[in-house]
Order: sequence, then structure tokens, then C-alpha cells
Amino acid sequence: MKSIRLPDDVYQRAPQLAEADHVSVDRLVADLVNEVAGDWERVQARAERGSLEKLIRVLFKVSAVPAEAANRL
Repeated sequence: MKSIRLPDDVYQRAPQLAEADHVSVDRLVADLVNEVAGDWERVQARAERGSLEKLIRVLFKVSAVPAEAANRL
């Protein structure tokens, strides 16, 4: 088994989350990493099917209206 380093706040929350889910901390972390890895693989697969030309066509369809305040970064 390998060890990983976590930020203190994450390390402190992990036991609470694991207990609420009735699993060990190791199982919780493994499941979360596996889930995010799967999500990332799906995003990469979709990105590979896309193209810059398609993105530009879609962006030209968007109006040049400024975003509402709630939607700004």
C-alpha cells in the first residue's frame, strides 16, 4: 500500500466523511480518486472528439451580451 500526503483540512475531514458513509478512510479516498479519474477520462475522450473549428462555430452563435453579475468570475 502507498501513502499520500493531504492538506490538513482534507485530512481532518476525511474520517468524518468516511464515518458518515460507513466506510474506512482508505476506501473513501480510493473511491473518490477512482470516481474523479473516470470523470477525467470521459472529459478527455469528449475533448478528443471535438475540434477548434466546432468550438469557434458555437462561440459565434453566442450573443455579445455581457454576463449577468451572478455569472461573472
